[in-house]
Formats: sequence, structure tokens, C-alpha cells
Amino acid sequence: MFRKDFKAKGHTQVKSSDRKKLRQQIQQLYPALNDDILSLIIPTGKGEDFTSCKISLSTGDDILVYSTNKTPWFFVVEDTKSKTERILPTVYLLWKCPDLLPLKFHTHRHVFNKLMNGADLMLPGLILPPGSVIPQTFRHVQRDQLCSICLDDNRYPIGIGQTTMDGDDMYMSGMKGRGIALLHIYQDTLWNFGPRTEGPYEKEQRQYFETDQTKVEENVEPACAEASNAISSLNLDEESALVTNSDEPPTHPESMDEILDTIFFYLCQRKAKSYELPLLASHFYTIMQDCVPGLTLDLKLSSHKKFSKFLQHQQQINSLIAIEETKPGVLAISSFNLTKNEQLDSFRTPSWLKNYLTELWKTNSRVNEILDCSSSTHYLRPDEIRQAVRAYVIRNNLNSEKQVKLDPILSRLFKTKDAPSTSIGWNELNNAVFNAMSPCTEVAFAHLEQPIRINGHIPPIEIECVDRNRKRQTFIRYLDTYQIDLSELCKRIRQGASVSAVINETDETRRTGRIVMAQGNQISFVIRVLKEDYGVPGKFIKEI
Repeated sequence: MFRKDFKAKGHTQVKSSDRKKLRQQIQQLYPALNDDILSLIIPTGKGEDFTSCKISLSTGDDILVYSTNKTPWFFVVEDTKSKTERILPTVYLLWKCPDLLPLKFHTHRHVFNKLMNGADLMLPGLILPPGSVIPQTFRHVQRDQLCSICLDDNRYPIGIGQTTMDGDDMYMSGMKGRGIALLHIYQDTLWNFGPRTEGPYEKEQRQYFETDQTKVEENVEPACAEASNAISSLNLDEESALVTNSDEPPTHPESMDEILDTIFFYLCQRKAKSYELPLLASHFYTIMQDCVPGLTLDLKLSSHKKFSKFLQHQQQINSLIAIEETKPGVLAISSFNLTKNEQLDSFRTPSWLKNYLTELWKTNSRVNEILDCSSSTHYLRPDEIRQAVRAYVIRNNLNSEKQVKLDPILSRLFKTKDAPSTSIGWNELNNAVFNAMSPCTEVAFAHLEQPIRINGHIPPIEIECVDRNRKRQTFIRYLDTYQIDLSELCKRIRQGASVSAVINETDETRRTGRIVMAQGNQISFVIRVLKEDYGVPGKFIKEI
């Protein structure tokens, strides 16, 4: 509102009768103001300075600013929806009473420059307690509600705004989109209209929002007390054996640098040969993020700070990749250098970096001799197949520069009319081997006791929100393919999102399996449950 310069039309002393009316209005609007602050911002004594100034904004709107000794305390604007006047505080008043507005949001310091340039505060920029957002996190937030904005952990605001959605919409949006429309901020033209003082600092002590982790922490003390009583009642003798729980899931390293390096080496060792080059850096980052469901790769916690710096490190220090700019500002991986690299050769995949979905190919009599397999059926990964084909060619001296000579066994991969006469390229040979085999997928998610194999390529879980008979519903399909307990999933949706969820069996289920129907738009919530509770990577979840 005050990003651009405005025109002031002079200060006018406010009459004593108008001062009393303003004082009563502000007391009703902001009961947190005590008498001392009220007397400071609206003095009622004779001869004390209290002025109003009409200013014209660059948008053509006129507003009134009330000041004491050239310090603007509040201003009056017209609400475009209700056509009524609203009395809003300036940052100078918020620095006198930081808890003036009951709703307060905190954001990161680096976001301030974007706010100064006229941007609104986006939901991903909010600072919340550790843990996941739950339906109760924003339960007290109303649409168009006035709120104050603070930086980092400082309790003194640097601006005011109003919410663009209510709490339910914030949760259902998956913490994405515009959350707060900015009205006034520190260092804008209204702040410049006053004495230009700096805001104070004091660490915020109150907690305005709760997450799933904060709810757990509230019950820590009674739970500890209960556990202590239970332990004291146990009769343990000296010969009791200590039993360790081997079923606990492995934990990833605390260092973000080590996590990034491990995932990068894993992809280079297991997946790099299947990528089409050049590979965009943004796409490769998404692949890395999907490697460990529930784990967020936060580059700001690493020494690299940016993904481009991380790729440059792998190029210069480890010499594993070559990167280039396909367009100005667009970085891509042009090649992988996987041969004769000691670090890559010695790398072993840790237990926490488990491959949840593995693409496999089923052998048959046409390829068994090439792949050095017995007559029985085997399931091989793409990289294992390529290595076996290469070993067969080298073992039989069939390689000629960049071509492969065809012997009677390799010729069987091609139809008689399409069989090449003498030699073919490596890609053509590998494609012929894969075409002669049947694809399948091995699924090893966290909720499965044993991995399962599914013939063909596994379809992604489809999540769709549709409007039927003026009611919005969320449909979740292909869950049976992943052997997810639908009754348990419905229970989690009912408890976590506080909406009804049922299993539906229709004619469509012949194609997609049983369908889960949830009330309202639950796409963001369901995606989070599938990723965090069931370990389904994001690339196997499709939002329609």
C-alpha cells in the first residue's frame, strides 16, 4: 500500500471531541492497549499535539494518518468489501504494544527484501514449530483477518497485513500460495513519514501455532511419569537379558552434506546409465528428493547453500559429472563420469537409503544364454542386464570399435526380416534385449513385510478432487496395487483430516482396484500420509 511515494495535504489539529471519539473506538478495537499508550498516541490535554493528515496514494485512494509529534500511530482506510472505515496501526504503534493484534506470523529475515519490493507473504515463507502441519494448526485463523508480521524470533512486528484465506484453506493448500496480503511494512513510505526509528528486539516466548510434534510434547511429562511408575513396578533380576529391537527403521545421518553426497553417489552408481542427457539440474534435484520418502533435502542446512554449488562441487572435487548451461541461468548435467572412480567403486548403499521401487525385467529362453542365466526365470535390474550383455559381447570377441558383431544367438533377438546383416550399435542391441523380456516392478514399501513383484510397469496412485451434486470429494485409486490397507487409510483420514472416508467398489474398480472416497479436498493431506506413513515416493503419486 505504501511502497510508492504519496502526496500529503498538510497536518490538521484534531478537536478534543474527535479525540475522545477516536479514543473510544480504538479502545474497542484494540483492548490490549493500556491507558499509558492511549494517552501517548491520543493525548487529550490542552495544547498537546495530535494531528490528522490526508494523503493521496499512487493508486488514487485517500487515507487519513493520525500522528503525535510527527509520529504516525494509526491510519484509516476504507474496506472495499464492507464499505466501512478500518483503523489500522502503524509499526510505530506495534513497537509500543507488540501483542496489539491477536494473530501474529513469523517469517525468515531473507524474505524481508521481497516484501519491501511489493510481494505478499507466501505460506511457504512462514516459520512454524517443528513437525507437520495438522488441521488444528490454523484453526483460529479467519479470512481477511488483520495480523502482524515478525522476522525470525523477534516478537516486535515489522509490518501488518490481512489473511487471504481461512485456516482450513491454509491447511488444505498444502502450505502453498499467497497467505497474507501486505498493508504496511517497516521502511516503506509511511514509516518514512515518521521519525524513521528502528524496531526493538526481544525473543518471542509465546507459541501461536501447534503441529503434530508440539501436541506430542504437551504429553511428554505425564507420559514420562506414567512410564516411570510402570518401570518401578517391574521385577527385574540381574540375569535379565538385554534385547535390542532390530525392527526399528534405520536413521539417516544428521549432516545434510553427508545425506546429499550419499544420495548423489547412490544415483550415480545405480541409476545414472538410464538417464537421458542432458539432464536438467532441477529434474535431478527432484529425483534426489524422491529417493527417501519423508526426508526433506534442505540445501540451506548444507555447506553448499545452493544446488548449483553442490553440482559444481561434484564436478570439481569428485569428477563424477560434467555440467553446462543449456540456456542462460538453466543448468544441466551433460555427462556422468562413472569409470575408474575410487569413491564410487567403494560406495555401498546404506540401510536408510532403501530402494522402495525397483524396475526389474523377467528373463526367458531368448535371453538366458546372453545374460548367463539358467533355464529358470530370473529378475534382473536394467544395469545388471546391460553389464551382462557387455560381458557376453566381450567374452565372445564380438565388439568392433563402437559396433557389435552378431552371432547366431544375438541374431535370434531380431525377427528374420528385420535382422541386421553384420553388426549393430550398443543401444540397438540393448533395446533388442529389453524388448525380448517382460517388465515387472518390485515393491518394498515400509508397510509391507516382504517385497512384492508386480508384472508390468506399476501405475501411480491417482488422487482426484471432483465436484458432484454440489459436494466436493477426493477419489484415491490404484491403492490395491500397492497392498495398502484401505480400512487403515480411511481411519487415518478420518482422524487426521476430521472428515468422512469410505471404501467404494464400483464398475471402475475392475480397472483401478477399490477406491477410497474422502469428503472435501484432501489431496494435500493424502499425499503427505502416503509419503510419510507408507513411504510412497512422490513420483508414484499422481494428482489429477
